[in-house]
Amino acid sequence: MGEHKYTGPIAGTFQKMADLIGKDVYFVNFLILMFLTLFEVAAVFFTQIPFTEIDITRGAVWGVLIIIGVIKGYGIAAFFMHLKGDPFIYTRTALFPVLFVALMIWGIGLSNPDGIDSLPAWCTPNWDYSYVTE
Repeated sequence: MGEHKYTGPIAGTFQKMADLIGKDVYFVNFLILMFLTLFEVAAVFFTQIPFTEIDITRGAVWGVLIIIGVIKGYGIAAFFMHLKGDPFIYTRTALFPVLFVALMIWGIGLSNPDGIDSLPAWCTPNWDYSYVTE
């Protein structure tokens, strides 16, 4: 699957990293996606920046999750969906469902006054029996 070389600022960097470690671009993309997933988990898990007294606000968590989500979306669409280098109409066609996801987020989470603070019971984990709280 890695039969052609990628060029450009982002894809070229992925290609250089792949050539450096002797793997294909898809493996490098996978490693980068897993590394970014660690940041997402850390943003949600920690209430303070580790080794400091700086609190992490909900807005900061949202910002981290949205920015990393866009970066991961690019990595998935460009390499795993093979949209990098294809005509732009294919990219627009693949991104059309994002409109519906954005409408659902706005309709369910952001327009409801208690959208994320009072989630239904089936959506909220039972933290009383968690190892994290003990």
